[in-house]
Amino acid sequence: MSKPADRPDLDLDKSSEQGFCKFYASLDAQENTIRVFERSNGDYYSVHGADAEYIANVVYKTTTVIKYIGGGSSTGLASCTMSRIVAENFLRDALLKYQLRVEIYAPQDSGKPGPWKVLRTASPGNLQQVEELLFANTEMVTVPLVMAVAFKVAVDQMQCGVAFVDPAQRSMGVCEFTDNDVFSNLESLVIQLGVRECLVETPTAVRHLEHTKLVSVLERCGVVVTERPRSQFSSTDMEQDLGRLLELTAPVASLPELDLKSAMSTLAAIILYLNLLMDETNFGSYLLSTHSLSQYMKLDASAVQALNLVPSPQDGSSKTMSLQGLLNHCKTSQGERLLAQWLKQPLLSIEAIEDRLGLVELFFADTETRNTLRSVHLRSMPDFKRLSSRFQRGFASLQDIVRVYQVAIALPALCDVLSGVSQPLVVKYYLQDLLAITEDLQEFRSLVETTVDLEMVDNHEFMLRADFDEGLQETKAKMEEEMGQILAEQAQ
Repeated sequence: MSKPADRPDLDLDKSSEQGFCKFYASLDAQENTIRVFERSNGDYYSVHGADAEYIANVVYKTTTVIKYIGGGSSTGLASCTMSRIVAENFLRDALLKYQLRVEIYAPQDSGKPGPWKVLRTASPGNLQQVEELLFANTEMVTVPLVMAVAFKVAVDQMQCGVAFVDPAQRSMGVCEFTDNDVFSNLESLVIQLGVRECLVETPTAVRHLEHTKLVSVLERCGVVVTERPRSQFSSTDMEQDLGRLLELTAPVASLPELDLKSAMSTLAAIILYLNLLMDETNFGSYLLSTHSLSQYMKLDASAVQALNLVPSPQDGSSKTMSLQGLLNHCKTSQGERLLAQWLKQPLLSIEAIEDRLGLVELFFADTETRNTLRSVHLRSMPDFKRLSSRFQRGFASLQDIVRVYQVAIALPALCDVLSGVSQPLVVKYYLQDLLAITEDLQEFRSLVETTVDLEMVDNHEFMLRADFDEGLQETKAKMEEEMGQILAEQAQ
């Protein structure tokens, strides 16, 4: 059982209790959604009603933590509190493990008990608003990929248009294909991409049966289904929107993907759902590609489950219940993501298969190089996907800059190790790109060495060099003087 410190008291007077109970009763019921209320400027959080009972059973494993406000056990509102750490850990699990949606409320007037507003929302495929809150210091192995699907019914066939977006990677993909009445090709695509959430049109009476089949397939694959109005699946303004979002070297009108009208309509729905056009840091940073179903072997959810390819929620902490768990000796988060991707995307190209097997054989035979890479170089590599997302969204700190610098100065040694292998496959898949990246980062290294006080990094202090600016020199002198006074007082 958690310590009492994990469950701060919900200290409300009678008037505040009655007001909150009235507000909570006015909220619409949301299926598979957890509502969390920020208290004392985020020092702790509270949950209520059915959510409180869920937290009590899942987090605390006992219902004794439930208290009632606004009345007794029969008339009051069930309530439970969580400390900041407990809440953040639970919300991470809720989004990535339990496939729940999350709404975080906060008082409109900070420091006062109400009225309340929605501060952040998140779902398994849309973590943008909570990324800094929940994943700032935690590596995220799961990729929050969101997909949208639209279909038209033909004779014994479905014409499917699909789009998917990875906000962290700033990538978009589209495809159109013919499917059968049980969406077999779509199921394979969902498995290949590892989709977390899928947007579908709100069903009409005419297409209710097909919609039910679609939802059944998606839920069988462990995907959260989000219904959106049909009006949001419109490609009318896509040329203009893509012109703002994409990193282009040619006119947007020349993009072949624009001819895929059904896929473009689904991409429009995702752009609206993720509010990509509301954030100027997204402009000119996305890449668009056409996905081909034929490049990988088709796997459905039944095959993945029968083969135990990837872990399931029922496996718990055991790593021996799936092929991914047995093979996962990765040193980095990006390695774990790539392993999961390879398992769900079996290659069909003989040349690509031979290249991959050749690389595996090479590093298996060369024990010294493999151990050096794993124990010296890879273990110090940060989660580049998370870091790049922080830079792209303008949240990067000086510590993040130093982490990239540390990688930049380590790359030459990594390239030297790979150069010693002297194999064409290593040059083709690793060394060629790493040498180019090392060269590109030369100016970045010089800039960091000129502006950042690297001597203080060893003490886990991240600051600019005082000699970089006269104002900084004065500030540092004052800091040293005050620190000297503090130390002198402590010594007395």
